[in-house]
Amino acid sequence: MTRRRFLKLAAGTAAAAAVGSVIDAVAVEPKWIKVTNPAVTIPNLPPAWDGVRIAQLTDIHVGRLINLDYVRKAVAKTNAAGPDVVVLTGDYVSRTDAIDDNLAEALAALQAPHGKFAVLGNHDHWTDPAAMRSVLKQAGIADLTNRHAILDRGDARLCLAGVDDLWEGRQDLAGALSGVDESVPRVLLCHNPDYAEQMPAVPRVDLMLAGHSHGGQFKIPFGPRPKLPIRYAKYAAGLASGPRCQVYTSVGLGMVGIPIRFNCRPELTMITLRRQV
Repeated sequence: MTRRRFLKLAAGTAAAAAVGSVIDAVAVEPKWIKVTNPAVTIPNLPPAWDGVRIAQLTDIHVGRLINLDYVRKAVAKTNAAGPDVVVLTGDYVSRTDAIDDNLAEALAALQAPHGKFAVLGNHDHWTDPAAMRSVLKQAGIADLTNRHAILDRGDARLCLAGVDDLWEGRQDLAGALSGVDESVPRVLLCHNPDYAEQMPAVPRVDLMLAGHSHGGQFKIPFGPRPKLPIRYAKYAAGLASGPRCQVYTSVGLGMVGIPIRFNCRPELTMITLRRQV
């Protein structure tokens, strides 16, 4: 093969790869939900709660880029996975007119024997936080903003707590965990993972679940995520160690800004809690 022929073929291959990447980013990945199954070990977890499965949905962003059919698809995938608990960590909408009875109906279909719990994100505050809280209530989802719920399996207890959004709300961790016995393991919901860097040392948190990052929506293969809406890149996606506790950041289900996802599929997280032995 001549050098000229080789260069022509190489250029054609590169162009085809570029076109394929664009098609993937625009037409394939944005709605191709990936179910992840991380196992997280936390201290003091009673044997009765060992293996509990927590479904985390976050950053759905119903609006211009995401419709209710997609929400129903995500809900159906969640129910099919059979979680024990469902948590939602904010940014449900990107437009005020998306906050309506139809959204409440779609979210109400979520099923979990130990309940459904949520906190708000910055986009919920930017639209209509009171209306969004009303939708969550209508859907049978408990609002854990600066409060907690105790889940029971016989005499064994697990605490779920939440704080408000880091950018637009007030985080009252002491209030959220007020009255919780020190022996009870605690899982905290917070939309923005950067809160892990500001979290006070007391009261104790064992695991924080967050979203907000979208994983950047774009990740260079074997390389970085060029743009993240968080200060601490270690919280871009997956499990990380914060100063006070472990943090799991889901890359979320929806999109904002440019309607693409590349090497960063939307995520439905099914977290399994394990005892520390």
